[in-house]
Amino acid sequence: MFKEPEDFIVEELPLYEPSQVGTHTFFAIRKRNLTTLEAINRIARDLQVQSRQFGYAGLKDKNAVTTQILSVEGVAPERVLKVQQSDIEVLWAEQHTHKLRVGHLRGNRFEITLRDIPHNTPSFVERIMTRLATVGVPNRFGAQRFGNKNDSHLIGRALVKAEWETVVRYMITDETLQVDNVARRMQRELARKPVERVVSSIPHRLRKLFLSAYQAYLFNRVLERRAPDLGKLLDGDIAVKHDNGAPFLVRDAVVEQPRADAFEISPSGPIFGYKMRLPAGDVLTLETSLLADERVHLKDFRKVVGIRLPGTRRPLRMPMQLHEVSAVDGTGVRLSFTLPAGGYATVVLEELLSNM
Repeated sequence: MFKEPEDFIVEELPLYEPSQVGTHTFFAIRKRNLTTLEAINRIARDLQVQSRQFGYAGLKDKNAVTTQILSVEGVAPERVLKVQQSDIEVLWAEQHTHKLRVGHLRGNRFEITLRDIPHNTPSFVERIMTRLATVGVPNRFGAQRFGNKNDSHLIGRALVKAEWETVVRYMITDETLQVDNVARRMQRELARKPVERVVSSIPHRLRKLFLSAYQAYLFNRVLERRAPDLGKLLDGDIAVKHDNGAPFLVRDAVVEQPRADAFEISPSGPIFGYKMRLPAGDVLTLETSLLADERVHLKDFRKVVGIRLPGTRRPLRMPMQLHEVSAVDGTGVRLSFTLPAGGYATVVLEELLSNM
């Protein structure tokens, strides 16, 4: 579907501007055919600093041209601007008072070119996209959240359940040993350390990714059970206000439904954690039955290999701002749209193609 990285262009929309003072440097990069973590590792080597000194608001696709904001501690903007890496361009750099954190972005703007698709007339595609912009897009996590081998959530599940041998089995394979420094180090350490300590030595950022993938997997399963009408409120729902993200308990779904129909609010699903706000009634039964199927309890998220997972709520659907649909070279369609932070353009494309 995508012939070149330029067919998938992403631009991060920052939540705030750098203050121009402080010990951290915020900087924008435009990268091509690289994951966010690959780009960070390259820049870290160039600057001769540790990758843990970097912050980012979100992970961006590899097979794309993406513009995103990063931060690095203890490096002056002038040094960052001198970074020269293939497929990475530093656009600007300014000082700021703190590290950039995951989620610190307003949203992402996408420009996507679809080629050789059926019914590729702009008017046909625009009708589907307009309907999605009206009723909302399923807010499920995209496949890239689960890793190249689609097993990140399985590793996360094993971490939550303290199944250390299972973690090792997924992470140490003939394939990973050839390309993965973490896997090679784990294999060496297994000869002299207990397996739990070996698992605890997995880099913090990687452990967090695995656990987040498991939370995402559980959310997607709840969303599937609530589909297809993801805007329908139920008594006991925790609804989320789209303008500020505030959650509240729905005591009377009939009373609140007009606000959902106007896209002011949406029902939410669980990003499971030990402090997550719980729904009530049938909604609570649905969510707790999923955990029971997994043989997992909320308290299991309190501290997992040194990481606390308080949890939160995520809307079951997301708004989409549609900018343009146009023809490309007579063989494809270009889509321009904006999604809120945490939304996946690949999910939009899945919904579009499933309706064609």
